[in-house]
Amino acid sequence: MHAIVRAALTPVRATAENKAERVSEETLGAVLRVLEQKGDWALCSGEDGYEGWLHVGSLIVCTAEEAEAWWDEGGGVPAVTLDATLADDDGRLQTHLPWGARVALIGSLARLPDGRTGRLSEGSWVAWDQLGDRYPQDGAAVTATAFEWMGVPYIWGGRTRWGADCSGFVQSIYRLHGLLLPRDSRQQAEIGQPIDPADDYSGLRAGDLLFFRGRETERVVHVALSLGGPAILHAAQENGSVMNDELGGESELERSLAEGLVSVRRLFGLG
Repeated sequence: MHAIVRAALTPVRATAENKAERVSEETLGAVLRVLEQKGDWALCSGEDGYEGWLHVGSLIVCTAEEAEAWWDEGGGVPAVTLDATLADDDGRLQTHLPWGARVALIGSLARLPDGRTGRLSEGSWVAWDQLGDRYPQDGAAVTATAFEWMGVPYIWGGRTRWGADCSGFVQSIYRLHGLLLPRDSRQQAEIGQPIDPADDYSGLRAGDLLFFRGRETERVVHVALSLGGPAILHAAQENGSVMNDELGGESELERSLAEGLVSVRRLFGLG
């Protein structure tokens, strides 16, 4: 069985209970594979392969064919929302949709997986087949998109502009630019081409991904987006939000990041 996310945003939990750790989240329109059901909970695999438990109230459980083609009904064209607000014909608020939610466009209307329709009141959306033009596979373009997330609160398990952790931030940015990364930083550290940053960080280009170990472990626990040279943009719990820092800078965080840098990966512009 498969499922379509019908809620604007729904948590993915480590176990099948509301008090369990929130390890990630899924946005409206995402297509999931259902691996197991336990009462009101479903163990699902996301489009990035990440597994976790979701409450079935946020899902439409269906066949694989129905899940993969829900946006085609009625001639719908798939689109991605960028913090969009939908209203009915009388201007009454219907729903807020986060960055990355998927809707089906039918003329000037957006149709949701549960059949509701609404008109764009605030924010924007981009048709799926136009993403490549608006969000090209280029490091400078990636960082330009990332700057739109400045000040987004740090939230463990988040990956929208309503709140994001380090790997969720990077994953969401790169996905708009046509590359679906794994969910966790240690998995992302295996993607792309390894790059030598050089002692003065002159080997770093805008859009490179930097990976850092923890203070008491050699395991990768953090990822940041390079702005070129020592400058980075990242979602760090120490900052409380998406902010820019400088490797080896004056703050304790910037010094510890320089000491903990373990690898750099380049995903675009490898020539």
